[in-house]
Amino acid sequence: MVVDRIEVYLDESQEPLAVLREPPYRLRLDTRRIPDGEHLLRVVTHFRGGGQEVREIPFAVNNYPDVLVVGLDEGGEVAGEVELRLAVGEPELPVEPVRFNPLWYVVASVVVLGGIWAYFALSPAAEKIVAEVAPPAAQEAKAPEGGAQPAAGVDPALMEKGKAVYEANCASCHQQNGQGVPGAFPPLAGNPHLADANHILNVLKNGLQGPLTVNGQTYNGQMPAFPQLSEADMKAVATYIRNSWGNAFGPVE
Repeated sequence: MVVDRIEVYLDESQEPLAVLREPPYRLRLDTRRIPDGEHLLRVVTHFRGGGQEVREIPFAVNNYPDVLVVGLDEGGEVAGEVELRLAVGEPELPVEPVRFNPLWYVVASVVVLGGIWAYFALSPAAEKIVAEVAPPAAQEAKAPEGGAQPAAGVDPALMEKGKAVYEANCASCHQQNGQGVPGAFPPLAGNPHLADANHILNVLKNGLQGPLTVNGQTYNGQMPAFPQLSEADMKAVATYIRNSWGNAFGPVE
């Protein structure tokens, strides 16, 4: 899916707070200009070729100090003249005396931490635990840049071509790491639907609309078709996403 623009609205306003057209999509929200209390941020993502995704995020603003009212209880009944005391910020309340000696706290911390260090530094048992838990450095696999770890039999050149197509057309929604956006764009990492190569090519050619469940979460957006991609480009990007981020479904012929 290719994003056309992202509109951000605050509460019930019909005018967008901001319109973001180019990645990286970032918005600086100055909450000092928003009244304290409950608010709703509405993010509307518009896609090229039609379709949109709406996400609403409730949040609360609390920039100013609370006012403490002494002499009137909420819901209480009063009569005659009532004298109230108002305190803004930190009320003048009595402070309880310190009930412990800070020096003892420091000494106790040094003793406890020193004991832990001595155990791991001097104990043979600790060395055995580290040897069993930590894998040898030679066995640690280093994933190539971009998170792609091609499966056996996949052409590296085809993976590189697919990566370029993916970053130009797909990464803005499904992210560089293939994790997608929760509630908006499904992840490609660990996506069982990628096992069907024909399904991927069909989505790239014709788009996809309607609910789609991935790993127990349902997504109900719209993915446009990519008519600008050649058949070779589609097979390359399909191969890339099928064999990146831990996926190992093999190449698309």
